[in-house]
Amino acid sequence: MRKIGKIIGYLLGVGAGILMFIYWIIAISNWLGPNGIILAIVLAPTVAIFPFIFWIVEGTFPTSYFILWVISILGLIIVEICSKDELNNNKKL
Repeated sequence: MRKIGKIIGYLLGVGAGILMFIYWIIAISNWLGPNGIILAIVLAPTVAIFPFIFWIVEGTFPTSYFILWVISILGLIIVEICSKDELNNNKKL
């Protein structure tokens, strides 16, 4: 059962992260033109704060981006919870 939880958690975390990266590239290219795509790839780590950047630049609250952000965090929490027993079992051996 823990393996299924880890798989679901990874799918949620990675899937939401990939979607957020795609939205990041689209938004930066809309703001800065074709050079924005290159800049978006170079500044890829800022995807983690993309909802806040979008909020500041556009002036509207990006609900869908924050939902994706929360889903990715929940996926990572699920993975952590499902991995705790494996870590404890390895220490006992």
